[in-house]
Amino acid sequence: MSLPSDPSFPAVSRRRFVQMAGLLVALPLTGCGSDSDDDRVADTTSGSFRGSSQAGVLSFKGIPYAQAPVGALRFKSPKAVRPVAGITDATQFGPSSLQTLPPYVQWIYTPPQAMSEDCLTLNVWTPDKGGKLPVLVFLHGGAWRTGSSALPLVDGQALASMGCVVVTVTFRLGGLATLSHPAFTDPDTGMQANWQLQDQMAALQWVGANIAQFGGDAANICLAGQSAGGTSAAILAQHPTTRSLVRKAVLLSPARSASPSAFTLTDAAAYTELLAARLGTTVAGLASLPAATVQQGESELNQLPLPTTFTSGRGAKAGPIIDGKSYLTDWTRNDWPASTPVLIMNTLTEGTFFVDLFNVLTNTRATAELPTTRAAVLTAITGLAGSPANAERVMAAYETAAAAEGRSTLPGDLYVEIYGDGLLRYDGYRYANQLAAAGRNVRYGTYAHAIKAPARGVPHCAELPMIFGTYGLDFYRTKVGAGAAEATLSQRMMASLVSFARDGNPVFASGSTWPAYQPAQARSVQIGVGDTADVVTAEVPKVAQLQVWTGILG
Repeated sequence: MSLPSDPSFPAVSRRRFVQMAGLLVALPLTGCGSDSDDDRVADTTSGSFRGSSQAGVLSFKGIPYAQAPVGALRFKSPKAVRPVAGITDATQFGPSSLQTLPPYVQWIYTPPQAMSEDCLTLNVWTPDKGGKLPVLVFLHGGAWRTGSSALPLVDGQALASMGCVVVTVTFRLGGLATLSHPAFTDPDTGMQANWQLQDQMAALQWVGANIAQFGGDAANICLAGQSAGGTSAAILAQHPTTRSLVRKAVLLSPARSASPSAFTLTDAAAYTELLAARLGTTVAGLASLPAATVQQGESELNQLPLPTTFTSGRGAKAGPIIDGKSYLTDWTRNDWPASTPVLIMNTLTEGTFFVDLFNVLTNTRATAELPTTRAAVLTAITGLAGSPANAERVMAAYETAAAAEGRSTLPGDLYVEIYGDGLLRYDGYRYANQLAAAGRNVRYGTYAHAIKAPARGVPHCAELPMIFGTYGLDFYRTKVGAGAAEATLSQRMMASLVSFARDGNPVFASGSTWPAYQPAQARSVQIGVGDTADVVTAEVPKVAQLQVWTGILG
């Protein structure tokens, strides 16, 4: 998907136009008293907003939680909103952050309807504006490069109808979110990195200050995130600034983000200098280039090999950087707050999404053909494993485990397993074990409901349509299924999340409880086994093959 040209991002942003229009509409009503009893109006620190109602759930969309990060505020910490007078319309989502969706991402994410650098908004769904309900705040994934809270995938309507207030957040992505340099140091906060994390922190603080106006309990916030959003949720749950706001956490397929996979501050600054040179400007000059130019330029630079002087950035160059301020230390090695229950879940074959994905809507492969020889797999996994010797160790371990369990030992099938485990599944499993051993309140699970043929496996992101009850949308129904099993499975999963958000005790709609993880038995729940809605407690799937990563990833 190519980026629109600069005229698509006018000086007067779409959100500000909506605010102004809402103000003009509201002015004749001001002083009449007609809005004082309107349940669709919420007063917040960002101003007053009028939402809409559907099937007993109120929704408020596109509410700004920070000033637009444009002009002098690009590459700066988010600043508090300056409210406008009157009542602003909140029935339309705000624009997504600028982004480009690769083919495999388009399997799960629909193209954004609108994109802009002015994107710091959130959405709220509530079934009872006068209540005191648990709050579920969701951070989307997308490798900190793609995604939005405006996606139909993560519409909060169905979840909210089950008894909680749902909040979804849009934040900066790509180079506009992650470029770091001492020249960008914010004079108010001293920050020079992790604008996306800071956006999420600002959104969470906004929720703490305002959610009571929507019937939510600010003392009962569950922070959830998937993929990159799961990583962000873990970092925020551990951070002193936001830790007190997070009473529970849900980490769906979280990824590690620390060097050498992520950048160090030094290499991040050098990367920013490389980008500036490619775009014919200075580091300071990046702040005044068109936003689309910076986004596209960084996206292209991301595809190129790094100079040999770099010692980090081998993985997600857009990931959070350990700066000692917004991100203190590797979250996967850090302790977890003792008072915060956490639920961690992976999909059964995370790697399917990245290396073996078939899009039934387009009837095309969304990823390259799988390697067909052992030698080709070894070459493909050397970067993930860290060295040719480690790649051989991993390959041998997966061959042995697959043969022992009667699974396929074809090179391509092993590659799917290796890629998904090394990138994601091992981290979730290892961290669940670490927390359980430390006596923390942790649940671990595997989403195991296979997608529909001719596609195969249980890819990364496959659980999202079930968690949000959006599996029946045309974009998803032929991919993940929309039959009786999927309807039941979705209800069970939503019930478990809402009950976990409420009191930290996840209970599926079937009445079964998600038990605390016990590392000695390595037993956890498996959700939607095969093509069913079944939830069973059993040994972590394919646990034998995970052990090889202990000596490689730690």
